[in-house]
Amino acid sequence: QYKSGTKRNLREIAQQLGVSNVVEGSVRRSGDHVRVSVQLIDARTVRHVWGENYDRKVADSVSLQGELARDIADAVGATLSPQEKARVVAKATNNPAAYDAYLRARAIPIGWGFHAEGDVEGAIRLYQEAVKLDPNFTLAWAYLSIAQIESYRLDVQLNAARLAASKDSLDHALALDPNLPEVHLARGYHEQDDTRALAEFRQAEQGLPNSADVIEAIARVQRALGHWDEAVANLQRAIELDPRDVRASNNLALTYCAMRRFPEALATLDRVLAWTPTNARALLTKADALVAIGDLQSAEPLLAKPHVPASRRATYALFQRNYAAAVEILSRALSTETDRDRRDPNDILVLAFSQQLAGDLSAARATYKKAIENFRRELEKNSGAEPFTHAWLGEAYAGLGEAASAIAEGEKAMALLPSSKNPEFGPDLEGEMARIYAQLGDADHAIPMLKRLLRTQSPGAAFLTPATLRLDPIWDRIRNDPRFQELAAEKAR
Repeated sequence: QYKSGTKRNLREIAQQLGVSNVVEGSVRRSGDHVRVSVQLIDARTVRHVWGENYDRKVADSVSLQGELARDIADAVGATLSPQEKARVVAKATNNPAAYDAYLRARAIPIGWGFHAEGDVEGAIRLYQEAVKLDPNFTLAWAYLSIAQIESYRLDVQLNAARLAASKDSLDHALALDPNLPEVHLARGYHEQDDTRALAEFRQAEQGLPNSADVIEAIARVQRALGHWDEAVANLQRAIELDPRDVRASNNLALTYCAMRRFPEALATLDRVLAWTPTNARALLTKADALVAIGDLQSAEPLLAKPHVPASRRATYALFQRNYAAAVEILSRALSTETDRDRRDPNDILVLAFSQQLAGDLSAARATYKKAIENFRRELEKNSGAEPFTHAWLGEAYAGLGEAASAIAEGEKAMALLPSSKNPEFGPDLEGEMARIYAQLGDADHAIPMLKRLLRTQSPGAAFLTPATLRLDPIWDRIRNDPRFQELAAEKAR
């Protein structure tokens, strides 16, 4: 982030990072020799505190990072614990090329499901290169398994081969060193039970007490358990450890949105965008937060940025009652998108709804039927165990006016992932059920659900606020009910 050749102010850098001292370094390579020059500077006074040159053969450079950490700790008078000393002198691999591939992979920020910031597949390729060069490289196997399980979760089709590959990589790591903190971190990511996952992450934390990766993983599980305030505290702690960790800041903003704390989300996102003005996740989350409070005008330019999903642009077009634009956006996306594994399966449902609103009832009916075929096919592939697919299937049936089938699918979705067992995503399925009832014009069932959900924390909270009740045409069939109007008139919480 602070490479040479760019204008740098050490005081500003130290302030951004929340530190007093800054390490500057340079690397020069000649043949199989490398010279690393390092100096420690007191950023408050710009005073040179300590400096050293390290001449090594490339083959011996792997251990240099630990040696530097030890020498810098000595220079600032820090005392390393026995555990920290052991980690400093430990060599992860004796293969410099493997270590280089590993470090390049680690520079790619992954590790929070669909909120991942970086090129997950690129990270996987680099980790695979590292373990190919050194099959005994435990750290690389552990992080490879994390990248692979995240790739599996990013895939809306839940590719079984990706899951098997991640388990195989974890097995390699466990066979090499089951007690390594990073291996506990990887085990946590693979745990399906949130309580057991948290226990693995706590084990990792004992060995890596200042690891932002571990602290963010703990926050992830705390969210899943419905411990939102604890998740916020840990994400704030991760940011304190690395103030320029864009992933942690984005996830903090997403957590604030889930908690309906939109001003704090926007403030956090503004800090991220001050560092990285083109960060796609921050731009998208900021647009969502602005719409959540009813500020469509400020959100509109953000939606014109590259990488904004077609489904999001179409949704905002619907909010502006520009049905023709929504149809055009989604029709083009569905006809031209090449990476079908990454497509939002909900796009076809939104297209059908947009066609319905635009008055093209014949096209809408055909698209709803196509959506039903798609969703039923996915359920058959996954033994019917996809709650959100059941919910979307219910909405498709509701679009066709088939009330009994619509309600049955919505109830299946909530039974598969009830809020009592999953306080993070369970409420979002209740929100899908409320949409089904609204499409059917059933205000008596929809409105009590909406009243409760407006006071509930969940990842979908930004899409269910008093402002979105006023904007979203999905609620039009129950809009004139005084009870609905009372909810829509509330101030955002």
